[in-house]
Amino acid sequence: MGYAGLYYKPWTYFWFVQCLGALLLFTGLGYKFSFYFKARRRSLYNEPDFLIMLKAFFREVLFQKQLAEKSAGRWLAHMLIFYGFMGLLLLSAIAVALETVIPESSRLSLYMLEGTGHNYYKAAGDLFGVAILAGLIMAFVRRYITKDSQLYTEAGDTITLAALFLLVASGFLLEAARISMTAPGPELTYSFIGYRLAALFDGILNAGGLATALWVFHATLNAILLAYIPHSKFLHIINSPVEIILNASEERMRGDLYI
Repeated sequence: MGYAGLYYKPWTYFWFVQCLGALLLFTGLGYKFSFYFKARRRSLYNEPDFLIMLKAFFREVLFQKQLAEKSAGRWLAHMLIFYGFMGLLLLSAIAVALETVIPESSRLSLYMLEGTGHNYYKAAGDLFGVAILAGLIMAFVRRYITKDSQLYTEAGDTITLAALFLLVASGFLLEAARISMTAPGPELTYSFIGYRLAALFDGILNAGGLATALWVFHATLNAILLAYIPHSKFLHIINSPVEIILNASEERMRGDLYI
């Protein structure tokens, strides 16, 4: 199935690097959180208030209420990057399922690959990518231009921002390469970024080979980012929500955050 479509996709390599990345991700998370839970007080687990914890999840995890109250700019940058990344992750999972699991003749597959769903899928992909880029620009300005005094920028921060940028940029270029090999049609405009970048591939004789290289690079970088999450400041995307939810029951008596 690697040759299905406009260019070759080495799925065996894809599954290998993604599984390796996921393994390193969960191993790293397990190691990090093992120390956290050992240090937690046992009182939290005696009588957890699940309603309060659910309220905390919506207010502080999904909408990041506390961060919004501190800084609208920081909140917006975090929301753009977080939801953009989660959106692309969901779309990637859908794409993998359509290519490897869901039968090509099924109604869902036909709708997503050849019907209206395909147009919406491509538009959503570009929209999520633009959201991440906007958030990255805001984060870059805050760290390297205005140099917010509250921030301490390390080499790892630069690597993380650069890797995220390359991940999104390679995704846009991959879509542009696909469009350059596709017969013209109004449906291509739904990829509103990739469509405008497709001209970069005009005149390239081996566009298929270049698309395969971009596909491999994109998949590899995604796996590397997964493995890097437990060792970077990305970890706070995971441990901060966990901390907030687990603390919600204990803090309900104070009535300062969740009631």
